[in-house]
Amino acid sequence: MREFSDVLARKREGSLKIYLGYAAGVGKTCAMLQEAHNLLRQGFDVVAAYVEPHERPDTLALLEGIETLPPLRVSQGGAAFPEMDAEALIRRAPQIALVDELAHTNAPGSQREKRYQDVLEILSHGINVIGTLNVQHLESVAERVQEATGVAVRERLPDAFLARADQVVTVDVSKEDLRERLRQGKIYKPEQAERALRNFFSYENLSFLRELCLREASGDQMRKIEAQALLSPEAEGHAAEAVMVAISSNPTDAETLIRKAMRLASQMGSRCYVVYVQRQRESPERINAAVQRGLQNNLQLAVRLGAEVVELEGEDVAETLVNFASARNVRHAFFGKSRLTPLRERLRGSFILNFLYDAVGVDVHIVNLTPREV
Repeated sequence: MREFSDVLARKREGSLKIYLGYAAGVGKTCAMLQEAHNLLRQGFDVVAAYVEPHERPDTLALLEGIETLPPLRVSQGGAAFPEMDAEALIRRAPQIALVDELAHTNAPGSQREKRYQDVLEILSHGINVIGTLNVQHLESVAERVQEATGVAVRERLPDAFLARADQVVTVDVSKEDLRERLRQGKIYKPEQAERALRNFFSYENLSFLRELCLREASGDQMRKIEAQALLSPEAEGHAAEAVMVAISSNPTDAETLIRKAMRLASQMGSRCYVVYVQRQRESPERINAAVQRGLQNNLQLAVRLGAEVVELEGEDVAETLVNFASARNVRHAFFGKSRLTPLRERLRGSFILNFLYDAVGVDVHIVNLTPREV
């Protein structure tokens, strides 16, 4: 449950609305600009902090009549790259800022690495933001999209940023209409459009992406309903069911475990804890440097995905995890399957079996990906 101080802090920040789409060209930017015109008619102070028109006539037409902030030119290698000028926007202090392509990576030399980080700074100054995002840029689904489509997803943002949004609106068009827009040159130039139709914009890929987008929007709605329920007086003392991932200092398969657990947590609209129990023999002074780097990389990934990282100490790993699960109302626990043979596992003992025996009301998910040791 959120602390009351967290609620008060959020009230001092700006609100965030995201138009979420499943591919370029579905109409996210146009929907954002149409809303901006409605807000201007109602008397709100609206500024386009950064809108990428992509030379699309419909977008350019909608930009007319909206105050547009000049881009910041960041010099790098003899070239100047246009970026959003977050500091100029904060000085201008409009009621509402429009920010396109939230997952964008800023040019080297920018004050912040990612545009969504600029947005967080803007929000902290009490400015409301309306932005756009394609679903494949979410960290939790980027790898799945890459595997399914064969297209690398390089620009990513943490799922926690989407969860930070006060409102998420899905911008949806049929696959047929989107492909027709491509053919008409409304999204890319003709030569680019033909390649896109054969590759990323195939029916199979668009079906996959559209389903992902609808699921993410549905999960966000569940999270918002749950948050409201937790703030109500009758919910006092009750916590939402949570998901836990137990990882060891050995980083093998931890990334897959974390991603699977985050997907379930997202579908449930619940918290996900990534828990590492450090035993005395795994203290920083004793642990192998390469193993320690792998562990930290996995913990950092968990943070990017929006999980809450918890580091505990204890010699009895099962008991420590059981106590944590009980305290945080964990109802789903993820473990990687042991790489030991059954005989060696019986000789050494299994903390997973101990956890199964002692954890009451917890569904245990054991992910089997790594071949056993012989």
